[in-house]
Amino acid sequence: MAKVRAVRSAADLISPLFEQTATALDQLTAVDAAALQLARRYAAAIDDAHQVAAALDAVEPEDDDMRARVAALAARVDAITTLDRLGPKLLAALDALGATPRGRAALKPSAGGAGRGKLAAVRNSRAS
Repeated sequence: MAKVRAVRSAADLISPLFEQTATALDQLTAVDAAALQLARRYAAAIDDAHQVAAALDAVEPEDDDMRARVAALAARVDAITTLDRLGPKLLAALDALGATPRGRAALKPSAGGAGRGKLAAVRNSRAS
């Protein structure tokens, strides 16, 4: 008999939280659309994996070949496996969008870089 997974609470879903984050990012422009859509798909795929795995658990194949196929498919879409594979990719996409502390820090100009930029501007103005 197949094990039955508990129904996942909406509070456990990543997609709605991602949408809240995306809405709060006021610095995004049209050029960020692809990264935003990619991150949205990662979040949805993580959420969907749990639902697919639960549906596969409910399947009770009658023959060994089908049972093996269902087990292999279940292993591929298992929520933990999907989170392990897509979680870092989602985090990287969020970093690129400036939606994490690390991502926001990377978007800020560094004090050292600003000084070099001013120095280069002064040098360029002397050369002309």
